[in-house]
Amino acid sequence: MTWQSVLKKTGLYLLKIIIILLLIAVAFFGGLMIGYGVIGDGNSPMDVFEPELWQHILDFIM
Repeated sequence: MTWQSVLKKTGLYLLKIIIILLLIAVAFFGGLMIGYGVIGDGNSPMDVFEPELWQHILDFIM
């Protein structure tokens, strides 16, 4: 095995991990937007990113 093949395999492995993490993040934020904006309260889906909403949620937890 040469260093080039090792670097190529390592690079492809890291690229796969990055792509999977990005897909997980997109699914997470998409789920937040759909769950809050469409299924939940019915307001704008972008409202889920407002800090006041998260402060309200944290007030219930703590």
